[in-house]
Amino acid sequence: MKAESTSLRGRVDWGLIAAVYGLIAIGTVAILSAASPLPHYAQIIQRHFLALGAGTLLFLVALGFNYQVFQDQSKVLYAAALAVLVAVLVLGHVQRGTKGWIRLPFFSFQPAELARILTTLVLAGYLDRRAQRSGTVGFVAGGFALTLPVLALIMLQPDFSSTLTFFPMILGMLYCAGASLAPLGAMALYGAVTLGLPLVWTMILLHPAWSSASSILGAFLAMREMGGAFVVALLVIFSAAWLAWRLSLQLRVSIPPPYFMVGALLLAAGLSSAALVDRQLKDYQRNRFVAFLLPAADPRGASYNVAQAQIAIGSGGLWGKGVFSGTQSKLGFLPERHTDFIYAVIGEEMGFLGTMAVLGLYMLLLWRIVDTARQARDRYGYLVCCGLGSIFGFSLLVNVGMCLGFVPVAGIPLPLLSYGGSNLAMGLFSLGIIGNIYARRYAFY
Repeated sequence: MKAESTSLRGRVDWGLIAAVYGLIAIGTVAILSAASPLPHYAQIIQRHFLALGAGTLLFLVALGFNYQVFQDQSKVLYAAALAVLVAVLVLGHVQRGTKGWIRLPFFSFQPAELARILTTLVLAGYLDRRAQRSGTVGFVAGGFALTLPVLALIMLQPDFSSTLTFFPMILGMLYCAGASLAPLGAMALYGAVTLGLPLVWTMILLHPAWSSASSILGAFLAMREMGGAFVVALLVIFSAAWLAWRLSLQLRVSIPPPYFMVGALLLAAGLSSAALVDRQLKDYQRNRFVAFLLPAADPRGASYNVAQAQIAIGSGGLWGKGVFSGTQSKLGFLPERHTDFIYAVIGEEMGFLGTMAVLGLYMLLLWRIVDTARQARDRYGYLVCCGLGSIFGFSLLVNVGMCLGFVPVAGIPLPLLSYGGSNLAMGLFSLGIIGNIYARRYAFY
């Protein structure tokens, strides 16, 4: 009994809680400062604290019951994820060209945030049940196929930023589940073609030197219309695969024939998906990519946000200008300062020490997630931590990277810091699940 009571005192991961609410405290101060010049300041603050209260309640609820119920109810969770995404397409409110929000009496809710967590829980159950087949191609294909309907519904909104966060989650969970590197590499190839081709087409369209360079580029650009050039490209892909197979026979290279067919199918599927994604891209999303590669091309347009974020961070120095004293945010030079570019506000007002404090708290948070995964009592809890940890890590890298100009602006908020009720509430809910896995890491819990 004494040993059990001693263990019970260790059920709460105080390091996780310290990291979570330390980040929320810094984020709340930064939001209070960044949003203060805005005309709807009172509404922003009201919604932020409403989301914080709801998120804290969800955190406690998730912390208080056995997380294994999610595995038992995987079918219900999957149906719920699909249902909310269908509902937003029918009942949703259009904001910034995306039909991704459902209006409620006091706030708007973004179903994609909930669907991402539910998909993580469902995928963890699927991978756990098929652990003995982890080395097969079907294991990877099945995991990807499970998430495909969710991704398709989100792209119909269209919400390209939310879709991006699914890929590190899927790859991270498959890798941690023991999937072979070859199928993972094939999946990465598919993703690279799907996401890379629209960006290349964008450069050809918007860069003057490329758009009129040659008829070859024109034919390559025409593939996105899924017309004659697209059919020719598919024929070229499968013909090249057949020739490569024949050449391997002539050279007596022992490569199994299915590899050539799978490679051709991946490229063909990637090309098809790329054409569909290209149709969903908005002009401002294309301009973000061009601004990343060629920031001098449009310094007052697409490159403006990143340039102002870099100025804000650099002007903060070591100690910062002081909370509520940032000129870039107060004078309106820094756009989206309380949402996507909250890290730049922290850099300007709290300086290098403030940004390092944020990164330090995030490192503590990620370490607690990794440690929870290591100590999880079952494979399901381990995989849930892997998926949620991948989402948090990817969001951190992309958001901080775009503020520093290292990655294109992707519209991915900084978890627990950026203003956004759905992101904050669902982030706390997911961290409550992680806390629950930690609390039940021993069998007698």
